[in-house]
Amino acid sequence: MRSLERLARAISFVGQIGFSLVTPPLVLIWLARLAQTKLGWGAWVMIAAIVVGLITGLTSAWRLMRGFSESEKPKKPEGQNFNDHI
Repeated sequence: MRSLERLARAISFVGQIGFSLVTPPLVLIWLARLAQTKLGWGAWVMIAAIVVGLITGLTSAWRLMRGFSESEKPKKPEGQNFNDHI
């Protein structure tokens, strides 16, 4: 049963990483295209949207991976750190 839980968690983690990498650039590209067609803004807005979208997606994926790796670390029992006794 434990292996099935780990498999499901790994599958959801891969899906979440993909979603967090793809969604920000797509949304910002869509908004940039909307700004170009409706507001008449130049090509610079598309370039800015792509750059910001990629940075945002990578940052989101990095935070997700970091949080996942921290949750996988074994927990120390209380009283193991010096500061726990103070």
